[in-house]
Amino acid sequence: MGSASFPYTVEKKERLIYFAPLRNGDAENFFGPVVYMGQVDQLLVLRHLDPAPTGDALLEVVLQGITSGPHRVKVLINEVEVGEVSFEGQSQGVLRVEVSHAGLLEGENLVSLVAQGDEMDASLLDSIRLTYWHTYTADENILKFTAQGGRWVSVSGFSHPKVRVIDITEPSALLEVMGKVGAQEGGYSITFKVPGMGLRTLLGFTEERVRGPWEVVANQPSSWHLSRNGYDFVIITHRYFIDSLQPLKILRESQGLRVALVDVEDLYDEFSFGVKSPRALRDFLKLAREQWRKPPRFVLLVGDASFDPRNYFGLGDYDFVPTKLVDTTYFETAADDWFVDFNGDGLPEMAIGRLPVRTLEQAQAVIAKIISYEQSAGSGRDVVLVADMNGEDFDFEGASAGVKAFLPGGVMVSEIFRSRFVDDVQVRGALLGRINQGPLLVNYFGHGSVEIWAGFILTSEDVGNLANGINLAFFVNMTCLNGFFHDLYTDSLAEALLRAETGGAVAVWASSGLTDPDKQVIMNKELMRLLFNGEFLTLGEATVRAKASVGDQDIRRTWILFGDPTTRLKY
Repeated sequence: MGSASFPYTVEKKERLIYFAPLRNGDAENFFGPVVYMGQVDQLLVLRHLDPAPTGDALLEVVLQGITSGPHRVKVLINEVEVGEVSFEGQSQGVLRVEVSHAGLLEGENLVSLVAQGDEMDASLLDSIRLTYWHTYTADENILKFTAQGGRWVSVSGFSHPKVRVIDITEPSALLEVMGKVGAQEGGYSITFKVPGMGLRTLLGFTEERVRGPWEVVANQPSSWHLSRNGYDFVIITHRYFIDSLQPLKILRESQGLRVALVDVEDLYDEFSFGVKSPRALRDFLKLAREQWRKPPRFVLLVGDASFDPRNYFGLGDYDFVPTKLVDTTYFETAADDWFVDFNGDGLPEMAIGRLPVRTLEQAQAVIAKIISYEQSAGSGRDVVLVADMNGEDFDFEGASAGVKAFLPGGVMVSEIFRSRFVDDVQVRGALLGRINQGPLLVNYFGHGSVEIWAGFILTSEDVGNLANGINLAFFVNMTCLNGFFHDLYTDSLAEALLRAETGGAVAVWASSGLTDPDKQVIMNKELMRLLFNGEFLTLGEATVRAKASVGDQDIRRTWILFGDPTTRLKY
């Protein structure tokens, strides 16, 4: 027989906080509690400690900095100080320290983290790992353990005799290990010879610990990776929404476009071995561009996305069609253009849009609005220019005047500038009244956030009361965060405008990030020139070309078209 115990690791890794300002590439931004101005306690449960271990235990604590400047966090186990994590800024701090087995307890062990700095010392707990010497005794009828190949091992602590052991060292070549089960005081044990050579990883369990699948769904075979003829317009959606998209598919086909309706699950199956990943969508679209005889010019994503695609927070599984979260200057945010930006210059190589719907009813309503807009006579030739108060940072009224210069003669322009009204209540009333008259286009330049324009002159809540019916407008939102659609706690203004049941927008062009207005105005002017220069471009084509007028990567990546990219303005 070999050693009486083996190194066993327990980990505490909570996902309680989403920290968007952390720019860490493709790594997750989910963490445990904040360590700040006091003590944070965490419990680790240890079972079947070896009373006579051959070595010490190993503790690893990983922290993520929130604030700039130095961080110092004292670490204690069961009220005994074992070390300190010291690091700088928004980097990771790691403490790896050996601790005596004599200080560990069977059952609950208290790990305490105490910030040592001032009020600027704040960090997040990423993980705590403790590796200790665990006897070959099952924990509630299951045990994952290591042992040397060729040695005899006995694993005890099972409550009944139907015990199995699997060698899982090589996940692609699992091997069941035969052993002898025997009764012992209070239960059963299994004795066997470890197969192979070197250190092996094995799993012992009783049959009732075998779990069934959460859900079984029949796979509908697909072959998008083999398609060669191609399509003009690719619609990627969740199977939940496919039937609701048939009217839009029929409409676009009647207008001469070849339309592919793709289940996102098929792309996971074909391009990422069934694993849900934004990369699968990008790889599919890249293949389509490079190998189809007719490469797609337009892409529409139908379904909401979430910053929490694994539903760690338990707020709802709303990640129907994922977005790509990218690092910008200020924080991580959504960038749908990533799916079709194959050379990484921030410019989409296909015109892409999204309908961020969560329910079948929302999907049906938004698609009905698009079709009604297409079949209507149009909203006329009215454009509403809305401007925030000028400040020390930027002349929003001047920017709106610059946009106006690109509008052709014959277009009626209404200017709603905050500075021209007694208060914001009047501004709001004038703006809502003007939208309800059904303008062709509404262009806002100013400060804003996820749900609002500055001064609350337009909010997501207001949008539910709009009454412009089928006289839908194209909203161009030159502000921050109106396109932060992947939030779970609220609807962005872009989403609200698109989903509005009694009017609102046929499409919205808005940003999921924070960017500087001096560069926004360049893109805004170019969009107006393209929309009204007589080429009769689709909204997708116009927004793609407008982005090329600016070099700022954050502006290029964060402006999202909420709507069908094949839609054309009706004027």
